[in-house]
Amino acid sequence: MSNLHDIFYETLVVDNRWMLIVNGLWATVVITLLSLALGTLLGGGIYAMTRSRRSWVRKTAQYYRVIVRGTPLLVLLLFFFYVVLSGGNGILAAVIAFGINFSNLTCTLFQSSIDTVGRDQIEAGRALGFTPMQNWRYIVLPQALKNALPAYKYQAVAMVKGTAIVGYVAVTDLALATESIRSATGRSFLPLLIITILYFILAWLLTKLLDYVAYKTSRI
Repeated sequence: MSNLHDIFYETLVVDNRWMLIVNGLWATVVITLLSLALGTLLGGGIYAMTRSRRSWVRKTAQYYRVIVRGTPLLVLLLFFFYVVLSGGNGILAAVIAFGINFSNLTCTLFQSSIDTVGRDQIEAGRALGFTPMQNWRYIVLPQALKNALPAYKYQAVAMVKGTAIVGYVAVTDLALATESIRSATGRSFLPLLIITILYFILAWLLTKLLDYVAYKTSRI
C-alpha cells in the first residue's frame, strides 16, 4: 500500500503534475466541443451548397469536399498553425482543422439522412397544408436526426480520441500531459490508466449529450 501511495504521490502530486491532467482535459473538451459545433455548421452549409440551383455553387462545394477528403487531418492542423496563424494559437488552429475535417463527414451525414426522407412524405405534408418550414420541422428533421445520430455519435467520439494529435502544435491536451508526466517520472502505467478512464468518460458523456440534444430537438 505504501508503494502505491509513493507511486501516486510521485506521479501526480510532486510539482503539481495533476494540473497537467486538468489542463489537458480542459483543452481536449474545448477543442472537441468547438470543433463539433464548427464542423456541424460548416457541414450543413456545404450540404446546402450541394443542393443549390447554381452550378458554380455546387461545384465549389464539390471541390471543397474533394480537397478536405484528400488532406490528412495532421496536415490541416499544421497548415493552420504554422501558415495561417503563424504559430500563434494552437487551440484555434486545432478547432479550425478539426472543424473543417468534421464538416466533410457531417455533410455526408446530412446528405444520406435527409435524402432518405421520401418525397411522398413531403408531398403528403404539403397536401395537409404544411408550410416548407413545418414540413422540415415535423417531417424531415425528426427522421433525419434518427437516421444520422448513430453515425454522428461514432464520428464525434472518434474526434475526441483524434484530438491526441494536437500536441504537434504545442497544445497540452490529455495525451501530451501524459507524455510530460511519463518523461518526468519514468512511470507510464498510472498516467495512461488515468487518461484512458478520462477519454472513456468524455466519450460516454458526449454520447449522452447528443442523445439529449436529439431528444429535445425531436420534440420542437
